[in-house]
Amino acid sequence: MQSALKTTVLTLLLIAGIGSAIDAMAQAVKDTRLRYKWRDEAGSLHFADNMPPEAARLGYELVNQQGVVVRRVERAKTTEELAKDKADAEKLAEEQRKADENSRLDAQMLAAYPTEEDLRRSIQAQLDLITQNIQATEVGIASQEKSLAERLVHAGEQERNGKVVPTNVQNQINTLRKGLNDQKAFLERRMADRATMEKQLVVDLERYRTLKAKQDEQRKGR
Repeated sequence: MQSALKTTVLTLLLIAGIGSAIDAMAQAVKDTRLRYKWRDEAGSLHFADNMPPEAARLGYELVNQQGVVVRRVERAKTTEELAKDKADAEKLAEEQRKADENSRLDAQMLAAYPTEEDLRRSIQAQLDLITQNIQATEVGIASQEKSLAERLVHAGEQERNGKVVPTNVQNQINTLRKGLNDQKAFLERRMADRATMEKQLVVDLERYRTLKAKQDEQRKGR
């Protein structure tokens, strides 16, 4: 009799223990469950066990049972915002590309011209070449102007004498005029090139001095 009673008591205690364990496990699961927290477009705060489409669109937070934020998800960006992000990224990439290109050119400049005088001589040689080109063009223009003047005089004499100006003379005059216009346009371009190069010389020298000073400082710091 006592043995049966003892067995019954032990069984009840075991059942109670199992029940407590199950309750504890259920509570633990409940405590680790996360909820969705978000504000609607009016600013009202909401909580839900499942994520509604509105939360995905507006952005939300995952919070535990103590209300602590364990994860934050930003709202979905609009088409305009995505386009702006893309434009900003492209602009940043282009700026980086230019910076890399400038660094490459700076390194080439320092390698090609050990001294400032080397740089000056190189640019001056290019200026001299353009100047020679300009002078040769001016000589050519003067020669063509002389030839054109001679043919115009000849054509004028023909007309004063009541004669028709020969076709070949008219063609020569037209050809000379066109050639002169082309040569004068070329001369203007070359003179503009020389002016641009003279300005670039000042810029390059200033840049070279800056790079050289920086290079010297780096060498001293080693």
